Amino acid sequence: MLVTVTNVATFPINAPITGGSGVSADAVGGSKSYPLPFPFGHIGTLAASGTKQLPMHPGDWHHKAVPWLPQSPATEWNQLVQASVVTLTVADQAGVKDSEELYQIQVG
Repeated sequence: MLVTVTNVATFPINAPITGGSGVSADAVGGSKSYPLPFPFGHIGTLAASGTKQLPMHPGDWHHKAVPWLPQSPATEWNQLVQASVVTLTVADQAGVKDSEELYQIQVG
């Protein structure tokens, strides 16, 4: 299935946070503003009204890329949607015959 993420906030998301206490103003650390969950975490900054589409498998919603994080990607996505930061659109991917994916697309 193809999942499209749209930034509906008025600010960029998934952007590296710069500066901080005791460091130069242009220092970039590992923290991000409104980080996107797996598998979108690597896409870089998503501008306001920007979109990005990636293929996903239904199991990716529950995949914990970082085992020590307490939440699954599904929970993290839900929090971003509920906070009106992103919207998600799920579509059929041509040629995919996985029954789990086809079911999820059908029940939407």
